[in-house]
Amino acid sequence: MSRHTWVLLGWSPQHGLACSPVGVLGIDESELFVEWIPREHAAGRVWRERLGGSSPAEVAKRIAGWAETPVAPAASVEPLGGVLADAVRAQVDDVLGSAR
Repeated sequence: MSRHTWVLLGWSPQHGLACSPVGVLGIDESELFVEWIPREHAAGRVWRERLGGSSPAEVAKRIAGWAETPVAPAASVEPLGGVLADAVRAQVDDVLGSAR
């Protein structure tokens, strides 16, 4: 399995759809790393439940289906190079920077 990076989205009551970035998930071989967006704890609840206790293999198998759900989808983004944790954190920085 190659590296995949996903921006996790949560439900926004204000907009009536799942458009709030709540975290970034990186999957690479047998490793996964997630970094949560500050102050989006409630909107990220579904993703925390999905990922809690799941192995990297389980997440890799299920992420495509989860990404298509209307309440808590995910958007695939171009994976960044380097160590997985650093790449995910850099993607979080990009998400936070684009919110300004």
